[in-house]
Amino acid sequence: MQDSEAALKVQMLGGFNVTYKDKTVSFGRNNMAKSIQLFQIMMINMEKGIGKRTLVEALYGRDEVENGNSSLNNTIFRLRRQLETAGLPEDPYIEIKSGVCTWSKNIPVWIDVLEFEELVEKAEKTSDLNEKTSLYMRACALYRGEFLPIMIGEEWATVANVTYQEMYFKCLREVSELLKQQREYEKVYQLCTTAAQIYPFEEWQILRIDSLIAMNRYKEAMEVYEEATKMFFDELGLTPSKKMLERFQAMSGHIQLPVGSLTDIKEEIQEDCHEEGAYYCTFPSFIDNYRLVSRMMERNGISSFLMLCTLTDSTGRPLEKTEKTREVSERFQMAVRRSLRRGDLYTRYSPCQFLLLLSGTNQENCSVISRRIDKTFKEEGGGRNKIRYLVTSVVDMKEHEADRLSFSNVTWN
Repeated sequence: MQDSEAALKVQMLGGFNVTYKDKTVSFGRNNMAKSIQLFQIMMINMEKGIGKRTLVEALYGRDEVENGNSSLNNTIFRLRRQLETAGLPEDPYIEIKSGVCTWSKNIPVWIDVLEFEELVEKAEKTSDLNEKTSLYMRACALYRGEFLPIMIGEEWATVANVTYQEMYFKCLREVSELLKQQREYEKVYQLCTTAAQIYPFEEWQILRIDSLIAMNRYKEAMEVYEEATKMFFDELGLTPSKKMLERFQAMSGHIQLPVGSLTDIKEEIQEDCHEEGAYYCTFPSFIDNYRLVSRMMERNGISSFLMLCTLTDSTGRPLEKTEKTREVSERFQMAVRRSLRRGDLYTRYSPCQFLLLLSGTNQENCSVISRRIDKTFKEEGGGRNKIRYLVTSVVDMKEHEADRLSFSNVTWN
């Protein structure tokens, strides 16, 4: 059924909205009412109908199947009254024949999820690449969000939501590949930006970054990277993945700045003000600094140590990701800034872990530094929380050609 031909229009992707002859149909204040659920279930089963027993189970649960007939009849009656009160014509609306419930065909209905399914099905069947691309893009445009988000607690809605979500992801992957082959990178970027607003997964963020890189828009790509990695860390406690770091390296080498004098450049790169204590940087920047220090050691022989600090509770268990952990982490950062020198570097590795790069020191001094951090952490209000330290020499790391951070058995509590 075409949108323009239907008097009754139902949207269920990204929310729930019903209009009849362009006027909103109100079902009352209770959005979880059984009559509304009945209407929604009938809409997604418009084509073939739904078994009466299955419908009763979906609405009232398996335990109520025996008494479900009268309950269903009452719910159908209430729904009919609601629709007529909203301005729809008198009609049975739901017909029951041979144990199957079907929606009345007397009023043309357009339903977004059914058109979404139809567009995806047509796209999968056609061999014409231009038509396939167009159909997939139209399907993506219909997907405005999760299926009936307010109903996700209902089993029938959860099952439907997973089905439509998987269809959308497949659709998005297919059309992105087709558009990349056609060098339509702007369209890929727009589609994946919309997807990332609904599902901020790494897959869509990477496609956004790749699209911008393909269009030589490196500065915008870096902004997407920084926004995404910050969100992943703040919300999920995840550091940038290998794929994300690869994009970071690719972008870093292409960002172009205006031609400037040495004085201009110096003003641009120097710190805005003189700050005491250790210098904080993001994890990708920390990696670059670590590699630079490692190279410098080959020339000047200055020893450097890598220290992993894990925040724990009073029993020594690592803190779980909570709002309290965020507060404790902030207090720890203050302690680090106060305890270390300006030439030292630190970054946050996970919600409860920090990495410190200590230059021009030795292993004995690392113990002194850890005690100084402990003392300052208490002064900053660390409470009963503790810090577990693991330390390794940058030389040891280099000799073992470690692909990732590994530490010696030197531990201070």
